[in-house]
Amino acid sequence: MSVEIVERAPEIKDPILILAVPGAGLVGIIAADHLIKAAKLEEIGKIDSPLFPPVIGVRDGVAMNTVKIYGGKGLYVVKAEVPLPVDPLLKLTVAVLDWVARKRPRLAMVIGGIPEEDRIKLDKPKVMAVFSSEEAKSLAQGMGAELMSEGYLSGYAAFFLREAGRRGVPAVAIMVQSFAAYPDPGAAAEVLRAVEPVLGFDVDISQLEAESETIRLKLKELMAKTVETARESPAPMYIG
Repeated sequence: MSVEIVERAPEIKDPILILAVPGAGLVGIIAADHLIKAAKLEEIGKIDSPLFPPVIGVRDGVAMNTVKIYGGKGLYVVKAEVPLPVDPLLKLTVAVLDWVARKRPRLAMVIGGIPEEDRIKLDKPKVMAVFSSEEAKSLAQGMGAELMSEGYLSGYAAFFLREAGRRGVPAVAIMVQSFAAYPDPGAAAEVLRAVEPVLGFDVDISQLEAESETIRLKLKELMAKTVETARESPAPMYIG
């Protein structure tokens, strides 16, 4: 079964891509939501597939796709608004990388959280980066993330980097210590601070920090569904 990508706006040349899917602490989703609002990105496309769960969004009585593309300021943000089982998630990733590779992107990023048992004790969770190549690393000078010096990375982030590398797309996985099953706006704020230097514009995170409790309550149900999906169809991430 195929994954269909529909783009409804003029193509962005040499873009940066950010891919955000539900995961630990919903870090990617929270960061993407705030970036879309702060940068005033427009919804410019959708992604759909028969492989995706039979879930739709509804707005004013109208069905909405749950995987959306936002664009502007030299940036594409692809955001999945519902958790996806492993196989549909991997096929979505392949389709997105095939799509963006034709645009010769400057950099492709996947952002997310790494469950940290002692997260509640951390005032400032650590942000880590793993690049697909030396070229990608050189393109992200100034990024506020600690490089993973050696070890192993597995799971979704590893798949993303490997598939990006196969397509010649410079890529980075940005991962931050986060709560596992509790929405974590604080960790999302640290991710945005880390990636801001490569975006080419400032990202005001003051509103994200001010509304952190509202965000946690709003995303409580999505977090529960994400945990349930991960339990049924696990794709663990490992760093060591």
